[in-house]
Amino acid sequence: MQNTENTIYFNFSYFALKLLGKGLYSNHWTAIAELVANGLDAQADSVKIYINMTNKEHSVIEIMDNGTGMSYDDLANKYVLIGKDKRTDDTVADELKQQFMGRKGIGKLAALFLSNKYYLLSKTKEYGEAAWCLDASNVNESDIPHLDRCRLEEINIEAKEDWEKFQTGTMIRLTNVNLTNFGVKSIEGFKARLADFYLLDQLKSRIEVAIVQNKDENIKFSPVEKSIAFKNMCIFYNNTSIDFDSRLADTIKMPSDIEEIAEKPRTVEKIPDDYFVVEGERAFLNDKGEQFFLPYKITGWIGIHTSIKKEDANRNDENFLKNKTYRPNQLRLYVRKKLAVENFLDYIKNTQAFSNYIEGEISFDILDNNDLEDIATSNRQGFVEDDERIVLLVNLLKPIINYLIRQRVKLGSVVNEEEKAYRDKIEEKLEEEKRAAVEQKEREEQLRKKAEEKQREEERKRQEAEKQVDVLNVNLGSEKKRNEFLVDSLDEDQMGFAKRLHMLKINTSTMSKVIKKQIMKMQRGKLTEEDIWDSLKTMSYLNMRMRAVLQYGAKAKFNTKEEFTTGDLFEFIKEYCENILKQYEDIRVCVENSNKDKFIIKFVPQDISIILDNVVSNSIKAKASNLLVIMKVVDEHAYIDIIDDGKGINKSVTDTAELFKFGKGYTDIGTGVGLYHIKDIVENNMNGTVQIDNMVKKGFKLQIRI
Repeated sequence: MQNTENTIYFNFSYFALKLLGKGLYSNHWTAIAELVANGLDAQADSVKIYINMTNKEHSVIEIMDNGTGMSYDDLANKYVLIGKDKRTDDTVADELKQQFMGRKGIGKLAALFLSNKYYLLSKTKEYGEAAWCLDASNVNESDIPHLDRCRLEEINIEAKEDWEKFQTGTMIRLTNVNLTNFGVKSIEGFKARLADFYLLDQLKSRIEVAIVQNKDENIKFSPVEKSIAFKNMCIFYNNTSIDFDSRLADTIKMPSDIEEIAEKPRTVEKIPDDYFVVEGERAFLNDKGEQFFLPYKITGWIGIHTSIKKEDANRNDENFLKNKTYRPNQLRLYVRKKLAVENFLDYIKNTQAFSNYIEGEISFDILDNNDLEDIATSNRQGFVEDDERIVLLVNLLKPIINYLIRQRVKLGSVVNEEEKAYRDKIEEKLEEEKRAAVEQKEREEQLRKKAEEKQREEERKRQEAEKQVDVLNVNLGSEKKRNEFLVDSLDEDQMGFAKRLHMLKINTSTMSKVIKKQIMKMQRGKLTEEDIWDSLKTMSYLNMRMRAVLQYGAKAKFNTKEEFTTGDLFEFIKEYCENILKQYEDIRVCVENSNKDKFIIKFVPQDISIILDNVVSNSIKAKASNLLVIMKVVDEHAYIDIIDDGKGINKSVTDTAELFKFGKGYTDIGTGVGLYHIKDIVENNMNGTVQIDNMVKKGFKLQIRI
């Protein structure tokens, strides 16, 4: 078919074009990347990709560049000629020929992979702007495809504002592109896939993408950038002119289930660029069977990750990703700055441990040398494996790969040794603690036996004292009873003395044991601040018990050698206040039981004496003149309120619960010991509660509930 001013014919049928287009590309993104490469080959410094997916089944893609553009002659003599080698074009400078990514002249067919209809717009300095259309929607396979000239105003360019900024260049506008199966994650991954398609560090061009997924969404272009987790790499090799040191970390953290080891910094090994042999010269045969020598060289970088487990890798580099879109364990092979093989590790077939920890980007341009046979596979996404150039590349890479793996294994072995040493140390410590526990148990057993022996001796003496007390009780049996709990005996007679002596002996003996125990801990260097506080608590309580014995022990009807007695708690409190606390001349103590309630329980009289004595003591310190004890039974519970008219609680105290802690207090001269023991007795011995009523306007109010 003869070309005209408005129609330019391809020299292939639609069948051939479609067959080639479908066979060359495995997915939409690869086809788009191929069209972008055409723009880069046109000396563009800006390439923009616009995708409108508001209607996925009929999506629009606009790919524009600010390259040299194409005139009518360029289209008629070059574009429609399938298979024309751009590197043999005499109209192009030799320097530019060597930079061309494309070679076969079939990259344009990527448009037919994406859609049956597309527009081609081109601007040149000499001829201005022109528009063409290829429509294969309703054609026979035998028909000859052609470009029909279009009116510019008939084309609805969606990214028109950006296209108009280009003085020269080319736009491919694709309509009715089916992107139905591409979800949000696929779209997000497109930029990452596009970034992998080129050696962005070596491109002089800027690639930008804008994707519109919703109506009325503004068009916003953003640059295509690589996000590689360089700071997760522990061993790194680079022989390019690009400085990667700033992207690498000086130290990394290795994965370990022991936090101390996982946090340990380890120096990153940076392999010198001349450490491996990666270049040379060798003889090849051209397509005519003639032998000639060609220089070759691998350029790029290869690193090995500390881990490809996201949780561990992110400790070093938060940019680390591993998903369907991006794999951090690929050795990407580029030829003429364009991706040739996604993962060349598949060609090396290394099965060693940590081989899947390797990531890199290498170039080996001899694979696409003009003077040598084209060894690309039919889908243009791989090479013939048994070709001598591929074999050469594999042999050059193996020492690098093996070294990276070997060093990573060594680093892992260091971590394993550290973990073993750590666990051995822990195990040794546990064994030591176990031995110490056994020894302590033996010592405690010896002390227990001694204590039992001493207890038996004390029991013997107690029984003798009881016999003496029984004799005295017979002699005192005729004395008049005054109260339920107290006898009318104000003299220091033999019986009262015997009872008090016995109780004092028990309490002083216990106090002696406490002191001895802490002295032994101090001698062993194991006495802690907590031990000291516990001792003070115990001894202060024993002191209060001895004080209670001295206070009323001579008057008690019950046998003070027994801890518990069963009786009316209210009656005991009444009698204790009226007969014992009356000795305090500084304060007047009154008891109120208006309902004449009784509360029969089992209790320790000495405990009640300690509570009342401490309350009175605190009230006197607070300058109180009167103390009122109110008792009543509510729902089978004892309600005891103790109220004074003293200074009350310091206004700076906001949490009254703090006053019950050992060493605290609400008076200026108090130690806080009294309130601590009151709370301990009420809660632990009587299964009750105690609190301070901070709502009283004057004085102090203690609320006990049993």
